[in-house]
Amino acid sequence: MISLRAFLLVLLSSHCLFPSTLRTLCAQVDEVVVPQTPQAWRQAVQSDIEASYRILADNHPGMVDPQNPSFPKLLDEARQNAMSLAFRVDGPAGYMHAIARFSATLQDGHAGPFARLPEEVDPPSRWPGFLTTWRGDGLWVHHSEQSEVPVGARILRCDDQSVDTLMRERVFAFQHGLDQPGRWWIHGRNLLLDHGNPLLEPLRRCEIQTSDGKRRQVTLQWRLLPDSAYDLMRSVTNGDKLPVGLQWREDRWPWIAMPTFQPNASEVQAYDDLVQAIESQRERLLAAPAIVLDLRHNQGGSSQWSVRVASALWGADRVARRREALYAKTQTLWRASPENTAYVESLPDKLKEAGLSERLPEIRRVGEGMRNALAKGEPFFNEDAQDDTESTPSVQDASQDLDSDPPPLTTPVFVIVPPQCASAGLDAIDTFKLFPNTRLIGAPSSADSTYMEVRFADFPSGLGKVIVPNKVYVNRPRGNGVYYTPDILHRDLDWSTEAFLKRVQAEVADKP
Repeated sequence: MISLRAFLLVLLSSHCLFPSTLRTLCAQVDEVVVPQTPQAWRQAVQSDIEASYRILADNHPGMVDPQNPSFPKLLDEARQNAMSLAFRVDGPAGYMHAIARFSATLQDGHAGPFARLPEEVDPPSRWPGFLTTWRGDGLWVHHSEQSEVPVGARILRCDDQSVDTLMRERVFAFQHGLDQPGRWWIHGRNLLLDHGNPLLEPLRRCEIQTSDGKRRQVTLQWRLLPDSAYDLMRSVTNGDKLPVGLQWREDRWPWIAMPTFQPNASEVQAYDDLVQAIESQRERLLAAPAIVLDLRHNQGGSSQWSVRVASALWGADRVARRREALYAKTQTLWRASPENTAYVESLPDKLKEAGLSERLPEIRRVGEGMRNALAKGEPFFNEDAQDDTESTPSVQDASQDLDSDPPPLTTPVFVIVPPQCASAGLDAIDTFKLFPNTRLIGAPSSADSTYMEVRFADFPSGLGKVIVPNKVYVNRPRGNGVYYTPDILHRDLDWSTEAFLKRVQAEVADKP
C-alpha cells in the first residue's frame, strides 16, 4: 500500500536543487524516538513548528529582502496556521498535516518544513477504487476498478460542494500551488485520496458525469490504496519515461528526451552522447519536419544540461549571447547567515559527486564572499556586484546572427512541458523560448519564487526537515511565481510518447 509520506515525497522532490538527496532523506529515516501518546505527538509537532520558524527566520533571504517586506509577516502567519492545528494532533497523520499546513502557507516549494516518519507509523492512504486527475478546468477519472465509475467520467461535486471549492479547502490547505494551474494538474489526484488527515472528514458521495452526458451519484467506498497506484498516477501526468538521448521516431521525427537535470553517472555520459549526436546529426535535424524536446518526468536539478542541449541545437555562441542579454540585469544575492555560509562552503564535494565540477570555481567564490559578508555583518553577498553589464546588448540585438554562427535552426521545436516542471525545468524553457521557432506543448508548468538553492535542516524531533533557500534573484526576467502556459494544451488523459507524436504531427500538418 502507498503511504502519505510517499505522496509528500513526490510533491516535494520536484522543487529541490538535488531532488535525489530529498528522496534519500525521505526513504531512509534515521533512528528517532517516535512519540507514543497523543500528548507526545502534540508536543513534538509544536516543538518542530517553532523550530521551523526559527530556522527560516534566521536563514531565509526573505527576512532581509527589501523587495519582499511582507515576508516576515507571511512566515509568522505560517507558524500560526500550523499551530492552530497542532492542538488537534493526536498521532502521526495529524502531525504530518499540521507540518504541511506551515509549508502550504508559504506557497513556495523551495521553503518550508516537511515530515518524514518511520515506516511503522507512516499513515497508510486509501482510495475509493478509482483515481482522478485534473485537466484544465475539471477533475476526471483516469483509472477505475469500480464499474459504476468509468474511465473518462468527470467528477462534478462531492458532498454538495463543487470540485473547485473542495480542491481549495481540502487539498491546497495542505499543499502549495493554489495560484498555479500546473499544481492543480498534480494535486487533482489527492482530492479523492484519503491520507488519514484527522483534520478532515472523508468525503462520502460524489456526483459524476459520464462521457454520454449522464449524471449519477456514487457512494465512496474507501479501502487501502494499492502499490500499483503510484505508477498509474505518474503515468497520467508524465506518460512513459524515455532515457536521456536522441531517438528518431518513424525515422524522421527527432525526439530528444531529458527526463532529468540531476543525472547519475551513466546519465551524465548519456548527456555527453546526446550532445555529440545532435552536433553530428545537425544537418539532418535542420531538415526534419519538427524537433521534440521532451521534459516529461524531469524534477529539476542543474540548468547546465539544457544549456548544453540548446547550444548544440541552435549554436553555442547564439545561445550564450541571448542568455547573457536576457540575464544582464539579474543579480544573485546569497543570504550570509552562519548556517547558509557553512552549507555553501561544503558544496564543492557535492558538486563533484553530481558531475558538476565546472561549477567549483564559482561556488568557491560564493562561499568566500558569504564568509566575508558575514564577517562584516552584511545580510547578503552579491555574486554579480562586480559584473559590468552596461555594454551588454539587448535581447533584440543579441538575436542577430553573426558570420561565425552555424546555419540557423528554423525547424519547428516542440517542448513537452509536464505540470511539475519547475526550477531547472523552467530555466530550460527560458532558454528554449529565446528562439521564435519554439512552441510549448503539454500542461501549464509549475512556478518558482525568486528564492533558490536549497539546503535541509533537521527538526529537533528527527521526524522531518526544513527546506531552506540560500539565495534570492533580483531582476530575474521570469518573475516571482510566474509559470508557463503551453501554446498547445494537451488535455488528453494519454500522455504517452505515441500520443504526443501524433499531436505534433497534426500540428505540423496544419501549418502551410
